[in-house]
Amino acid sequence: MRRLIAQHQRGMTLVELMVGLVIMAILISAAAPFMGDMIVNARLRESGNLLFTEALMAQSEAVKRNTTVRVSTSGDSVQVLDVTVPSAPVVLRARTMANSVTAPTTSFDFGSEGRPAPFGTAVAINLSANGVTCSSDLRCPGLRIDAGGAMRLCGNHQVNCN
Repeated sequence: MRRLIAQHQRGMTLVELMVGLVIMAILISAAAPFMGDMIVNARLRESGNLLFTEALMAQSEAVKRNTTVRVSTSGDSVQVLDVTVPSAPVVLRARTMANSVTAPTTSFDFGSEGRPAPFGTAVAINLSANGVTCSSDLRCPGLRIDAGGAMRLCGNHQVNCN
């Protein structure tokens, strides 16, 4: 004999489903404005880490090769160059930052001892994103290299990067 299926309910009614969808839509619409800031912050953080990594690579290459190595930034690109022969620099690595993130056009050198060259030079590079203003919500990182070669990446150059 067949067993009879129990009569108790196993699921949701259409009304319950619609109420759940409305609540989810309200929560998503409340969170949507902050998602854009989160994406821009992630791109800025990624680009800051890329710049920091390239500067560390240039510093270690300068010590390893016992020569001068240059980090050059222009718009959204970062290049590490061996400038043993200043008239013909050799590109060691070239990278592109995240979409819409830019750095000022600048360059700085590391000498064979791993310090910025010429001796006593301190470096400050601030990143920004196109079309947005850095604030406490949009944290634009800044790379700082002191005269001795110590590097740090500040989370927000507007607030805590002296």
